[in-house]
Amino acid sequence: MRRFSVALLATALGAGTLSIARDAHALGPIGLEIGAKAGAGSNPYSNGNDPNPLGFGIGARGGVTFLGLYGGLNFMYYLGQSKNETTDGSSFSESVHSTQYGIEAGYGLTLLSLLTLRAQLGVGNFTVTSSGGGQVAGVSASASQSQSTLYLEPGVTAMVSLGIWFIGADVNALILTGLKDDDGSGNSSTKSALTFHGQLGLTF
Repeated sequence: MRRFSVALLATALGAGTLSIARDAHALGPIGLEIGAKAGAGSNPYSNGNDPNPLGFGIGARGGVTFLGLYGGLNFMYYLGQSKNETTDGSSFSESVHSTQYGIEAGYGLTLLSLLTLRAQLGVGNFTVTSSGGGQVAGVSASASQSQSTLYLEPGVTAMVSLGIWFIGADVNALILTGLKDDDGSGNSSTKSALTFHGQLGLTF
């Protein structure tokens, strides 16, 4: 009975896959891409003393292609970094992470119906959330805050098609237009970081 159920499920999945493929061909020159992303980003703070709000990250993207043009949505969550310090008997800790979401647009060239190279630009919101605490003379204190800024992310994506699946990689320059400086002044300035991701997804 169990083998029969497994065979029935496999048949249903196969039929669903064929149905998706037929629907994809029916779209003509219009295509859909849905994928998961995982990667990392460098520290946008210039002195390197503050924890990196990027680091390892996971996310997803989805969009529509038409005759090489691409438009879609992007989301990334970066785990960030933590830092602990002890000075003259006083201890301090700080932890940061970040969230990125926005839209993407680009244009790609497909070579040998297998490899797609796409130049693109992402625009949206980037939020850094930080929390910290410390203990001085036996007295403990903690605080947390978030700051958001507009981001621009020009980059290049390469994808290899494997039937309805694709695998890919991207490298980008992440430009944060108004992130607060790390010198304690409270001023904001443009900062930049390098991001790169691996991708795995479906095309329809």
